[in-house]
Amino acid sequence: MGRKRGKRRCAAMILSDIDIKKYIERGEIIIDPLNPKNIGPCSVDLTLSDTFLVFEGVEIIDPQKFNDLKRSTKTIKTNGKPFTINPHQFILAMTREKIAISKHLAATLEGRSSIARLGLIVHAAGLVNPGTGILQPKPLVLEVFCENTAPIKLYPGMKIVQIIFHKLTTPASKGYDERKESQFAAQNKWMPEKFENNTTT
Repeated sequence: MGRKRGKRRCAAMILSDIDIKKYIERGEIIIDPLNPKNIGPCSVDLTLSDTFLVFEGVEIIDPQKFNDLKRSTKTIKTNGKPFTINPHQFILAMTREKIAISKHLAATLEGRSSIARLGLIVHAAGLVNPGTGILQPKPLVLEVFCENTAPIKLYPGMKIVQIIFHKLTTPASKGYDERKESQFAAQNKWMPEKFENNTTT
């Protein structure tokens, strides 16, 4: 006899625009600056900052030797001008908005279809943990890859990604920023302390 399949229960529910606004009013979601027009039916559009990190002259990347990459990365601030990403180039970018969510919430990042159709892939790691930004709201780092055969201009302020909020069935016992082992807690940085970058403007 075959097994009877029970009904699946969701571990979390997605917030609607009505819920998102309520959580913002209560301070459980912080988006700074917030453009109310960017709130969709169940997500909020986030925009691109003018700061990018590029990898230069890297032959082999060893995830166990992040310190070796210090001399091969450069932070570029465009001062409001567009940044051109080349074909098959991987960069890191940041949202213009600083984000914080309570321990009752998690969030996921989803690429926008209009961006994907340009051949631009955004956010390889799209989970925003409960309690992110509760010590200090911070921008979200985005992983960006150009799959197109032509360069693409990235304009600061353009809508780049959507954030979707999920209500947990119970709050996390400890928020992400409260965990000592959280490498990116309370940092407006690309990488942990051991992975500093050279900055150019």
